[in-house]
Amino acid sequence: HSDGRVLSYDQAVAYCLQLFGRLPVLHDVAAFTDVATFVNDGYSANTNNGYWLGATNSTATHVWQWSDGSAVQIGPPFWAYNAPSKGVFEPNGGRTEGCAGLYSSEDWAFHDLPCNNVWKPLCSSNPVNGLCAHPFILVGTQCVHVILTEHNWSDARTQCGLVGGDLIILDDYYKFRKLFFYLQQFIKDWNLRILWIGGSDLAVQGQWRWIDGSKMAMGLPYWGTSAVGHLEPDNPGVENCLELSSVWRYRFSNTLCFNTRRVICEAQPF
Repeated sequence: HSDGRVLSYDQAVAYCLQLFGRLPVLHDVAAFTDVATFVNDGYSANTNNGYWLGATNSTATHVWQWSDGSAVQIGPPFWAYNAPSKGVFEPNGGRTEGCAGLYSSEDWAFHDLPCNNVWKPLCSSNPVNGLCAHPFILVGTQCVHVILTEHNWSDARTQCGLVGGDLIILDDYYKFRKLFFYLQQFIKDWNLRILWIGGSDLAVQGQWRWIDGSKMAMGLPYWGTSAVGHLEPDNPGVENCLELSSVWRYRFSNTLCFNTRRVICEAQPF
């Protein structure tokens, strides 16, 4: 899970704990590859410095360890090759760079840096069984149900509640991408595909939030752009609720909350 905020290392650890997770512990190449593939989404490399990992170099032992106490493997393929530093491999910062992350400019390999730098937290948690209660089905890590009847945004939340869920939250690119491919398959026969999701700026004008109160990422790759290049959201004070529309290639767009749309509900897997 990553939602776009930047934090120091200690702040990132605390943030992941709030989500009942931890910074990633990558014991083997398979886990490393999975995480590197996840963050290399085609956008992050251009906008982010990197992501924190759950690895530190203790000032007492000078040994790199994961947060579970196990040793961090040193050298390739995990650690970056630092050409500007006379061709040595990371970690090369000594006592001044005691925390590790994945660095975009070094092909998402490990990189050491000062713990008070600000990078994005990348939180992991133990997998669930991936089971969803009827009528939901598993899409990526979310239990999803599409209601084909149309409702306004407020009534859409009520309809989701009647089946044990709420409007879907798409707070990272993995969830967004998985849902996009599912919708392409599920609703390929619809002429116009517009659905409510769980975001609005109803509480504070101009502050877009998910229904759980968390801040929503703005700009690309989430929000749509018009044919003339105008980026959503637009019409402040008028269009306060969030939809996914095939018109916008399923990127976010804001619209009138009393409009009626089909509905995407989410429930937690077990």
